[in-house]
Amino acid sequence: MEMNFETQVVLQRIVVPSLLGLAGGFVLSRCERRALATADGSGDSPLRLAATASILGALFVGAGLIASDLWQRGLITNPATWRRWDAREPWMWMVWMVPSLMFVLGLLKGLGRTPGRFATWCLPIVVIGAAGILYVALPQGSGYEDKLKDAVRWLALGTVAATVNAVCLNTIAAQPGGRWAPCVLLAQLGCIAGIVLQSYASLGEFVLSAIGILIGLSIVSLAIPSPSTHDYGWQLAPAVLAMSVLAVACLAVSTFYVSTPPATWLVLSILFLPALVGCVNCILQKQPWGWRVAAAIVLCGALLAVVIVSAINNKPEW
Repeated sequence: MEMNFETQVVLQRIVVPSLLGLAGGFVLSRCERRALATADGSGDSPLRLAATASILGALFVGAGLIASDLWQRGLITNPATWRRWDAREPWMWMVWMVPSLMFVLGLLKGLGRTPGRFATWCLPIVVIGAAGILYVALPQGSGYEDKLKDAVRWLALGTVAATVNAVCLNTIAAQPGGRWAPCVLLAQLGCIAGIVLQSYASLGEFVLSAIGILIGLSIVSLAIPSPSTHDYGWQLAPAVLAMSVLAVACLAVSTFYVSTPPATWLVLSILFLPALVGCVNCILQKQPWGWRVAAAIVLCGALLAVVIVSAINNKPEW
């Protein structure tokens, strides 16, 4: 039975990434929780279990992006054809670069003998990864000579945004009741999808894949609290921080493909949405966690509403 286009998009870009994100998030959280709960300092078994969970979890989540892309290209059922994969646009390399960043963070978290070691290296790796992904993904070369200044500006601004957002997501996740941190990133990706799908269908579908993964990660985060109290020690950090870089890169790339870019204030608000929520969260840190969640819902909901209204008033360019 042949599926229609809409059903294909839902399965390829939402369902499959959601399932792999759910599986990867479960491995990241549940296995590491058991390892920490059984660790007594008498052997390396719990540490090996935590390392395995961190690495496998990152691989599962990253596979969500890759599997979605291979299926959309019609390559997933025949591994022999995978070498025919090509990047028709520079941003398509994110299919491999973001999972690679996720794997490096998972590997570092898994092999680090102490949580402090991962906390020391996590943010620098996110910054380097963000700069590298933006450098590759932003349009350049023939046909984009007049956009060089914009590319340099976005390279700098995007790296700063990825860094600040990572710090603020960590601040939210590290506080009591902060298991809703991935939901903030999910709202940011929703806003980006609302903008991108108006002008660039292929990039929009890629953002939908990221939304699928965040749906799975958010479910795990809300259902299974993290036992760690260390900076960047929360269980889903390798996956969520890598996906936050993807969100920034997708928004940056989208500005090169629209004939009428959204208002600057709207782009900046979406770009720094996790940071804005993090600032409000810090202001309300002495309040019950319910107040902080309510403030985040209002802020994210208001921005989503603005994007939805803008999308309704503008016809898709494709």
